[in-house]
Amino acid sequence: MTQPRHSHATPTSFGLAEERLDDGEVVVIAVRGELDLFTAPELREALREHTDAVQRPPHVIADLSGCSFVDASGCQVLLRAARRLAAHERRLAIVNTNPGTARILSVMGLDELFPVVATRAEAAAAVRRPAT
Repeated sequence: MTQPRHSHATPTSFGLAEERLDDGEVVVIAVRGELDLFTAPELREALREHTDAVQRPPHVIADLSGCSFVDASGCQVLLRAARRLAAHERRLAIVNTNPGTARILSVMGLDELFPVVATRAEAAAAVRRPAT
């Protein structure tokens, strides 16, 4: 019997974790697992809590460093959140360390619309930087 040439890792279960940075002006939403057609609605709802706030919403960092896969529906959620934040003069930044995720963000042109950086500290600095 022939062994398969490649093995598929068991996917990490999807989850979201949220925290506010010290000044309360920045919210970090950490995504774990696969961000796809089935899980993107959960992220969309978590982002809406901050982007549609009656009071001035905070800047948002989507930390995708624990995300093993992102598809177009996940990218669409991020793009819509960035647009809603921009309407309130706020920003979205992405933390990413996965080459596959970097590729899809680049192919879709999203890395030109909002900062995609390697650490939360870089993301916090990017969203707090005055608009040019």
